[in-house]
Amino acid sequence: MMRRGSIKVIFYALSFTLLSLAASGKEKVVSVKSSNSERRTIDPSEYRRALESISKTVPLSYNEPVRKMINYYLNNHRDRFSRMLGLSQYYFPIYEKVFTAKGVPEEIKFLSVVESSLNPFATSTAQAGGLWQFLEPVGKKYGLAINDTIDERRDPALACNAAADYLLESYGMYKDWLLAIASYNCGRNNIRWAMENNPGLNDYWSLRQYLPVETQNYVPAFIATVYLMNNAKKHGIYSSEPNFGVFTKELTVNRPLSLQSVAKAINVSLSDLCVLNAAYKNQIVNGCTSTPKKLVIPVIKDYIYSALVDECKKPGKLQYELKLNYTVPVESRAVAASVSGKPAGLRYKAVNIYVMYRVKEGDTLESIVERFNSTEEEIKILNKLKHYSVKPGMVLKIVQS
Repeated sequence: MMRRGSIKVIFYALSFTLLSLAASGKEKVVSVKSSNSERRTIDPSEYRRALESISKTVPLSYNEPVRKMINYYLNNHRDRFSRMLGLSQYYFPIYEKVFTAKGVPEEIKFLSVVESSLNPFATSTAQAGGLWQFLEPVGKKYGLAINDTIDERRDPALACNAAADYLLESYGMYKDWLLAIASYNCGRNNIRWAMENNPGLNDYWSLRQYLPVETQNYVPAFIATVYLMNNAKKHGIYSSEPNFGVFTKELTVNRPLSLQSVAKAINVSLSDLCVLNAAYKNQIVNGCTSTPKKLVIPVIKDYIYSALVDECKKPGKLQYELKLNYTVPVESRAVAASVSGKPAGLRYKAVNIYVMYRVKEGDTLESIVERFNSTEEEIKILNKLKHYSVKPGMVLKIVQS
């Protein structure tokens, strides 16, 4: 944040790319390969109509720099946008909640895609870090804890809250959301100098040529990102599943805990816990009764979750092995017995604690099992599946007892 050369994914090759793009001001028809190997012809005039239809508070201008950026992404970043669509399932609801509470336009959530590609561990050459790419001094100024044990720039809610405060302050200065977004990239001094040296110019597009080169590309990159994240399917780009479970629960930790011990105790992936709790360095949650910490875990059985909550409430020293005490409810024992082929004391209709999940594009039975901490056999029996396969649109009953 507020630095040159720090947008890792986008801007390293940007100067070369923009120089190599056609300089003609005429709109060109672009052919885009779809996922089924067919080619569709996209009229760039559709870009303008699409942007106008999704524009809310932030003016999503359509012009030559935006057109070039959209085409650049379509030619070079299709796989990246597929990943961003998947990751947005987890991060965007968090951002939307923060922005709604703060009064920040919802569409600015896409700025995090430009900044970090929704990677909480992203670090720039200037050492800006996290989902919203704060430099350490700026992050601390906006209330983020950064020390040897924690880096809250990696926490999606806390970092988004800090970004919201910065953007609101900038908007208060300029009364222009695009200038506020530009200041997030180049800093407020560059905006101030451009305005002082060009009296009467007070919006981004009129000041653009007087801003750093990276910032000249930054706002078009933001607008192009908004367009593609909302119109990906038109261009044959489809969401790919993130490599961690996006359905989560939170609990409060009053004692130091290692993520490894939690992962083992509740039988979830350690890598999932590390992503969901990216702010904690050394994979340690340093909670205590005076300053409890937040722990985010994938959705697990309710009785296991309750046992973990009880264990996390207990004060104590750091332990690398966590033992949970719980009793498996009779409903779950009935399912387990049926799965094993042994007589079950209850029929499946007695299992009344479950979720209904609609299968999405890219889902497999294996990925669904991992997400809900279930088993393929359990899901197959409960849903009377003939095969160990699922199709988009199917609705599955999954035990959450």
